[in-house]
Amino acid sequence: MNRPLVLIAGFAFLTIPFVAETQTNKLVDTTSVQPAEVLALRIPSTKARTAANVAVLQASDLQNGHSPDLQDALNSVPGVYMETRGTGGSRRLQMRSSGLRSPYGVRNVLLLMDGFVLTNASGNSPLELCNPQWLHRLEVVKGPVGALYGNAYGGALIGTSLPSFHNLKNETNGYAVLRSPGAGAAGGGSQESGFSHTQKLDNRGDNALHVRMFWNESPGYRQQEHNRKNQAEAQWIHNGRPGVEQRTWLGWMDAEWGLPGGLNESDALLNPTEGPGAPYDAHVNRKRSWAGWSRTSQFERSRNGMWLYGQHSKKSNPFGTSPFFNGFKKENEDFVSMRLWRAQSKAVGTQGKLTLDQSFILRYEWLTLDEQDNAYASDALRYALESFTQSHWAGIGTRFEWKDKWQIDAQLAAENFNRSTDGIRRIIGDSTGIYAESYTAFEWLPFLQVAYQSTPKLRVFAQWGTGGSHPTSFELIDPEGYQPYNLQSEQAQALEIGATWSHVTESSTLDCSIQAYHQRVIGAIAQVPGPTDGIFMDNVEGLRMAGVEASTQMLYMIAHQATFLFNGWLNINRHAFDPFADVVPGTPLHSAGTAGALSHGAWTWRWQYHWFDRIKLHNSRDDWAASQHRLNASIERARGAHTVQVGVRNVLDANFSGWLQTNAFGGRYFNPAPPRSIWISWRWKLIE
Repeated sequence: MNRPLVLIAGFAFLTIPFVAETQTNKLVDTTSVQPAEVLALRIPSTKARTAANVAVLQASDLQNGHSPDLQDALNSVPGVYMETRGTGGSRRLQMRSSGLRSPYGVRNVLLLMDGFVLTNASGNSPLELCNPQWLHRLEVVKGPVGALYGNAYGGALIGTSLPSFHNLKNETNGYAVLRSPGAGAAGGGSQESGFSHTQKLDNRGDNALHVRMFWNESPGYRQQEHNRKNQAEAQWIHNGRPGVEQRTWLGWMDAEWGLPGGLNESDALLNPTEGPGAPYDAHVNRKRSWAGWSRTSQFERSRNGMWLYGQHSKKSNPFGTSPFFNGFKKENEDFVSMRLWRAQSKAVGTQGKLTLDQSFILRYEWLTLDEQDNAYASDALRYALESFTQSHWAGIGTRFEWKDKWQIDAQLAAENFNRSTDGIRRIIGDSTGIYAESYTAFEWLPFLQVAYQSTPKLRVFAQWGTGGSHPTSFELIDPEGYQPYNLQSEQAQALEIGATWSHVTESSTLDCSIQAYHQRVIGAIAQVPGPTDGIFMDNVEGLRMAGVEASTQMLYMIAHQATFLFNGWLNINRHAFDPFADVVPGTPLHSAGTAGALSHGAWTWRWQYHWFDRIKLHNSRDDWAASQHRLNASIERARGAHTVQVGVRNVLDANFSGWLQTNAFGGRYFNPAPPRSIWISWRWKLIE
């Protein structure tokens, strides 16, 4: 066992005697928080005691009847910017410009579902597994979370698929959606359907089986933008002993999506449905299968859990948009994760409470990756790699609460990260040479937050957090000379202050939050101009993020059977990347929006409006995408077990890009999104 692992093991368990489970001192409070439990800071909290940089999206925000992925829901959180390419295709997620180096995929953001760690050891998160129509709740944590759930400075998504076991009912749910393509090149409409069933398996109600599946298919708005996805999952939940729950999770996904490629501005305006990737059959075929098992326990004064997760993934990827950029890539990945957590509380006098917790996350990834010339030209090998990555992370945390006024959270974590890669690569012509890469990093990751309930309505907080990000499997090799990039890890520190305010009356509730942050990234990994105006990846200094985020939510009971729900948000960015850019490419300068619903009896009218300010496109040029306005509106009627919804997407018929390709070669920045389109959805629920 090497020294960093010894340090981590000793560090995580130095307080084991404190959390040993006993059956004395019956008056001590527990770590259990029943109403609106939030897990963002690892130790359970109520939403009212959670800082403003944590957003909680409920089932009503996610299961809106029409969204094929999380884009609409996440873009209603200030500081978050998600892009998607087709209903079954690529996803990209920015949290406070944390995705600067991610032209594809979701990196630097951790993803957990029902306690299972889904982010692989390299730092890639499979966001395509998350269907919002099957999510019960999603917590969005913005900023460095290195000391909370693993090393990342973008944030974390913590999902819950089902209500608590005791709230499960024998029920069957289904939905179907038809969408018009927005008069796209392929013609025809897209469709999506889903089905789920929950069944208590015995008279005592100790066992429950939950199965769900869905499928979607779309020809796409642009050429080579087709997409489809089939997914099926099963969960068996056993709740035999009081306070002890076991869960087994099995899943399978088969998806394919086209890669149309970017357009320059004039082509995007004149022929927005064109796809430069069509002549090269550019697309991704991805298959995933996974299995998970967990055991959680909740006793009078303590809580603990173990989550084991394994996944196998295969990917084939013909790509290309020109005779100078094309090829064929294959990937096979096996990934396992184990998470351990436990916590215990004890009283401090008559007005205080102290909670201590420990957490372990172990991740291992085996990856084979090879690329060759596009089959249309030849089958000459470019590189063939085998890589093994491991991440060992451990943290201890404490929370001190006093007089229902003060709350202090402090966490300290450590991570030991290692990756070794071997293979062959092309050198000159068809000759090959050895590829070898070895990467190791060890980091301490502290976090501190202080919150004060100054009045029954107003809560203020300040926090300082750290996080990092390692080079991922997408950044192993320079595509020009097929050599190792030899990148180092990023380290980030962020200071944040904020406040939340709430007001409740008999007929209304009002919640407001605001926070300001300043973050600096040391050794940022980014695409930067080379000495001959080429683009390459490197560790550079000068990346700073600063901004202000605000949101408000109001629920008002107008009259009998009539309610009005309003959400509003605002985000102001002041991000810089000296000396390459005064503004960080790929992130809107500002963003704002509103969403809401007006309900009366069986009828509901909903809307969602987004405004994204200009977006810089290139580090060293004065290139900008215009600001974008997007408005979705729908009306629905519920009758018995059935709800029918009719809506219009992009009501304003605005022309905008749904996937901006920053620092793009030849000015191909734009991926036009469909203009005005309509959808109709049908949801139904049968309860025994």
